[in-house]
Amino acid sequence: MNLISTLVTLSIAGATAPAISRMAVTPYIAQKQSENFSQAESLAVTIAAQAEATSSLPTIANGCSVTPPVDSVYQVTCIEGSGEYSASAKRSFRILDEIDDGGTGARVFAQETPDKFSAHQCPTYDTWGLDGYNDQWAHQLGGACKPQAAWNRNAYLASDPDAWLYDINNINGWGHHEGY
Repeated sequence: MNLISTLVTLSIAGATAPAISRMAVTPYIAQKQSENFSQAESLAVTIAAQAEATSSLPTIANGCSVTPPVDSVYQVTCIEGSGEYSASAKRSFRILDEIDDGGTGARVFAQETPDKFSAHQCPTYDTWGLDGYNDQWAHQLGGACKPQAAWNRNAYLASDPDAWLYDINNINGWGHHEGY
């Protein structure tokens, strides 16, 4: 009986040996892929950040490639490792100097945006503070009055960017206005 048990055990062990050995190395493979992905992502993010910061395409590292721009948007792909251990990361970026309108949507405003706003709302007779209110009061109030279109988030989102006298897009961190 011992001989039969031993033969059955050895045959089961022999049949499952490839699966058992694969399970033993799987954590190592995952770790190596993770390390390669971290390196690829780091390269891609660095290239995208350098391009955006310098407004020009930086030197592309080995293992990375940049696609030709589509609507002024580039895509960098970096690959680290080889074979089963390889990993890739992609990042998109824009180079603003290549965009004719500087990324503003070609909007031109009648006035320059004030450097600083006070906590006071512009009066109803001078809704943007440009008809003399800011000239008279801005130095005492600590900045220009806030236009009624920028007084609260609801007013901002309900406003029409075509009617703005100066750029208030993303004022108070309320996000990019959908009509901008």
